Amino acid sequence: MMIDEDLLPFNTNGLVKSRAWHNATPEQRRKFISAGIAFDTVLTHYADKYRAKKTVKGEFIACVLWDFHFDLFSNPVGRGTAFDYELDTGYQTFDEKAPIDLYSERLLDEALHPKHWIKASKLAYRENKVKIIEGGTDENGNVDLDLVNDNWVDWRDYLY
Repeated sequence: MMIDEDLLPFNTNGLVKSRAWHNATPEQRRKFISAGIAFDTVLTHYADKYRAKKTVKGEFIACVLWDFHFDLFSNPVGRGTAFDYELDTGYQTFDEKAPIDLYSERLLDEALHPKHWIKASKLAYRENKVKIIEGGTDENGNVDLDLVNDNWVDWRDYLY
């Protein structure tokens, strides 16, 4: 299966170089690409929606979502042998299903339930609001959304 990367909403460098991709059937590849597009599209929609609010809470939620996207999808698919590593460490053969099939199902399940991400991110914000605002406040006492972007990492585990 040939992939025109310009048509996909994500980088496939690591994917097409991986052992797992070369061993996958055409059907497994199609399912993975479909699940990847669904996950990327849904997450991008919500992250952009919350970032557009231009509030501390909105920026925080967008940052947590983008980190989740990077950890679960962008990094494994876009870098060298990261796809094989992701499948080898996170998706063991189960019930006769290959790791690539389990990964595809995870991406699709995440795309079908984005309210989970939002609820978890809002909970993280509520429980840590003071720290988040302090981390986003510059030396003049003004809230800087770029600083919020730099300080969200402590709360990303709410999504896992």
